[in-house]
Amino acid sequence: MQTASQDESLLPAVPEPVLRVRDLTKRYDRNLALDTVTLDFRPSEIHVLFGENGAGKSTLISILAGANSPSGGSIEIGGKAGRFESVAESRAYGVRAVFQEFSLVPYQTVAENIVLGEEPVNGVGLLSKSTAREEARRLVAELGFDLDVDQRVASLTRGKQQMVEICKALRHPPKLLILDEPTASLSEHDARALLELLRRLKARGVSIVYVTHRMHEIPAIGDKVSVLRDGQLIATVGADTEEDELIRLMTGRQMSKIYPEPRRDIGAVKLALGNVTLAPERGVTQVREATLSVRAGEIVGIAGLVGCGKSELAQACFGLRRLVSGTIRVGDGEGRVRHPAEAIRNGLWYSPPDRRRDGLALGRSARENIALSSYSFGPLKGWWRKPRRETALLSSLAGEVELDAARLDQPVGNLSGGNQQKVLLAKSLGQDIDIFVFDEPTVGVDIGACLSIYRSLSELSARGAAILLVSSNLPELMGLTHRMLVMSEGRFVAEFQRGEYDEHRILEQFF
Repeated sequence: MQTASQDESLLPAVPEPVLRVRDLTKRYDRNLALDTVTLDFRPSEIHVLFGENGAGKSTLISILAGANSPSGGSIEIGGKAGRFESVAESRAYGVRAVFQEFSLVPYQTVAENIVLGEEPVNGVGLLSKSTAREEARRLVAELGFDLDVDQRVASLTRGKQQMVEICKALRHPPKLLILDEPTASLSEHDARALLELLRRLKARGVSIVYVTHRMHEIPAIGDKVSVLRDGQLIATVGADTEEDELIRLMTGRQMSKIYPEPRRDIGAVKLALGNVTLAPERGVTQVREATLSVRAGEIVGIAGLVGCGKSELAQACFGLRRLVSGTIRVGDGEGRVRHPAEAIRNGLWYSPPDRRRDGLALGRSARENIALSSYSFGPLKGWWRKPRRETALLSSLAGEVELDAARLDQPVGNLSGGNQQKVLLAKSLGQDIDIFVFDEPTVGVDIGACLSIYRSLSELSARGAAILLVSSNLPELMGLTHRMLVMSEGRFVAEFQRGEYDEHRILEQFF
């Protein structure tokens, strides 16, 4: 019979943490962003951080990266307690971070951005562009990304800019890699490629801190999940924990299923595209001979790789892209939508993927953002302000999209991604709109806000609205839509009815 000590010796040794945080605390005036959080990050482990916006995830990873200083507690490395005084100090230890806000130079090339700060130089001390290009090409190929290293970053999609940031972080092998919503801007194909890359890094002993709101990624990539709420560590559990339990830990309450059941009664066609071909951009025709229809009460999805043309088609519905042939019928109108004002007058609203750049006035309050569209096209239309009607309308709209009324007077640029998306949705509800085109509505949005947005889409559908949903999140499309079309290289190549949804079959059509 073996003793307890002998039994313990047979267990696999648990590797020492790459980094520990002990009682980490961060205060902003009276607000406690982190409240005595203690965690270990071990080699060959993918540690998921999960929680709503404002839970403390961003504060925690900014401290780990040396971009923020804690108010209390310590970071332990090799048994020694301390803290990182700067990003340079954390990088010297081997910490690399990829945040949601990119740190790229727009008018430099991909290669120049990848080597930025540690540029290879020639014999006279100047940047060796040939060496930079060769190093960048080698790294891009190793990571499996589709990037032209000579292309300027400003001309890239957000998804490809995300790839450049990841290349920068992995130029030198890290001990601890921090990724904040890395797949939010990636297509399903590129997201899968990134997850496979992370598995390879894990096998090499890298410790990975992974922040995500995409619940299907947690069991696919994670080893453990730490749930934060209101700055506190609520629990650390296995990555195979049921979704309902993770949501309960995150919100503090029991939630119903993630995706509402789509309504069954579908009405007349509200949006119809017939053989639409868009004008070329930089010599490339993004959309060719695209035909689709969306009926009242129906949610139709468009899936495909980044750059397949789905976003350009959504923009065309709103008059933001020029047609060379084909027709777009909006509501009862015939022919082309020539500009956004015409689309709105015909009852169509477009929600852009980059809400901060294209959808909101960041320096203005949420109240002003919502009211502006109502004065232009909605029930407040006219030359004079109507304070009483405005207050009543905005309170009603905030309630419809589950936006806390206390947020209405805050600058919209200071709100979380989820609340910004709610403001954008409230803007549309303040007008006579019955056709909605959403392009990536849940990018950068926490799961709690996602559930709210899903409920809003379901309620719009139940009222008879026609909804076209463009998304790189395939589970989201499968959960919300009645039908789904797959676009590849500017053409629709497949259509699936709800009862036919199969993730593998749909992904096959991407190529």
